[in-house]
Amino acid sequence: MAALAVALAPARVAHAQIDPPSAVADPGQIHCSATSSTPIVRIEGTRELAGDIVVACHASGAASGAGRPEFLEVDIALSLNVDIASRTDLGQGPDVSDAILVVNDNNCNDEGALAGSGDCQPQGSRLQGPMRGRLDPSSRRTLRWSGVQLPFPGAPFDGVTPAVSCASELGTAGFCHPAVTTIRLTNLRVNSAQLGPSGEATGSVAGIEASLSLRAAGGAIRLENAFTRIAEAATGLTAEAPSLDADRLCSHGRTEAYVTVAEGFASSFKTAGTPSFRPGDPGWEEGFYPHSAEAAGPGQALRGTRLRIALARIPEGVSVIVPSRVFCSEETGMGDLELSLVSGSSPGGLGGSVARGQSTDRPLQVTSDRGATALYEVTRSSPLSREECRIPFQFSRPPRPEALFRGGEVEVLASLAPFGTHAADGQPDPETRFTGVRVSPRPSFQLAGCGTTLFFPFVTNQRNFDTAVVISNTSSDPLGTRHQSGRCLLQYHGAGLDEETDTATQQSGEIEAGGQLGFTLSSGSPAHGLLPLTGFQGYLVAECEFQHGHGFAFVTEQLNGTAVLAQGYLAQIVQGADQIGASGGLP
Repeated sequence: MAALAVALAPARVAHAQIDPPSAVADPGQIHCSATSSTPIVRIEGTRELAGDIVVACHASGAASGAGRPEFLEVDIALSLNVDIASRTDLGQGPDVSDAILVVNDNNCNDEGALAGSGDCQPQGSRLQGPMRGRLDPSSRRTLRWSGVQLPFPGAPFDGVTPAVSCASELGTAGFCHPAVTTIRLTNLRVNSAQLGPSGEATGSVAGIEASLSLRAAGGAIRLENAFTRIAEAATGLTAEAPSLDADRLCSHGRTEAYVTVAEGFASSFKTAGTPSFRPGDPGWEEGFYPHSAEAAGPGQALRGTRLRIALARIPEGVSVIVPSRVFCSEETGMGDLELSLVSGSSPGGLGGSVARGQSTDRPLQVTSDRGATALYEVTRSSPLSREECRIPFQFSRPPRPEALFRGGEVEVLASLAPFGTHAADGQPDPETRFTGVRVSPRPSFQLAGCGTTLFFPFVTNQRNFDTAVVISNTSSDPLGTRHQSGRCLLQYHGAGLDEETDTATQQSGEIEAGGQLGFTLSSGSPAHGLLPLTGFQGYLVAECEFQHGHGFAFVTEQLNGTAVLAQGYLAQIVQGADQIGASGGLP
């Protein structure tokens, strides 16, 4: 960035009633230095509140303030390495923002008095009041304040003579300006998401840099630290999905999975109506402009941070239930974090009603593309500690599915909300927005299939051959496996099927944990309602409604009632419904 070049104009008074000062040979030189607060902001945010910039100026040269100009008319420009996202929906033109310049902390406190980019002069004061910045028409990364009436540090004010010693009462006739003039740039919102996607390791930051320029005609001002950092952007949200009890969905018909969300840094989650540590109150002092007209006081968010937890690729037939309120400290034993479910919001997470009162379980709508979304708002948190929360998601499957429940990997898409850069429905919204970029890498968890698919590659009942098949339900064991019971759907593929009796697909009776289903192709199994398949030869696929199923087939050749040839083999266990579907269906 280019070095700062500042020229000082001949004195121009800020008020028509102030007489021009007499000419002097050495009005002195003004030395200025810029400093800033550097809060941590969320790198997912498109309207994050950055820190204040304070420029302190003092004069050198003439020993006394006599002969110095009372005011200098200065043009100030601020350029950033990201877009400026301060509000411009103020009814004063598309370039007039609510980024404010304040001179010598001369606070107006009345937002309505800020007409355009002009002055706001409190009653009894003749000094520069707070001024709105204007966005540069050619760049959303530059703000300008034109015609700022800057008090010359230490200069006599309104008729003081060199024989009168200067006092420190600001803006009072017969005294002098303070020895140090300050310029504060405040209420700067920035699009920190332009620095990069979220999901970086916690602790990595990217700087939001500012470059200052002051211009006037004639004279000289020396500005140190023209380049300063006004914020550091870091990941605001992290998420994990620890493993769940995979067998419980099959044995009990439901199971719980936990999505753990955590702040990337201590003040990332904010609560409505509660002052934030940083950056919600980056440089404002008590009673300092600007106060949010909607909030109870400075530094308070109008809305709590919202967390959008979206699930993708939910297995067919599964329903999802979440709690309306999550008391996070009960799970983690630390912090004050509390989340409340939001219902009726826009797709981007704006508006809606926040759950109040006791926690109740509420179902999520599972869409046709097998997705579901839970939107939570932070209703209590501590701005001084990095907090986390385990959100339980309860999954249930149909008690007797029409087809084998194969399960699958559920993907978790966690992000801060609401999304976007502008207000919805044209209504002003001073709160921050987010890009909708999900935490990366995306966490996920596996909902195990509640069944076993067994493949018998060769079964026959042709010529002198017959096949015996045994399927064992081994969910009963001394290892703590949960007991499961269910039926087996037998599907035959090959030659010799009787189309009239429709024996190609048969359903067995219930097989209890530790039990077995046994039958032969020649006789079937009357006890399990299975019909014989005489003259069949091919292969068999058995889909059983319990985990931990195993199969064995025994093929024999008999002559005159005596077995002369026998061969047995174990059935293959087919894994993954997605793999089966990808190969065109069942083998």
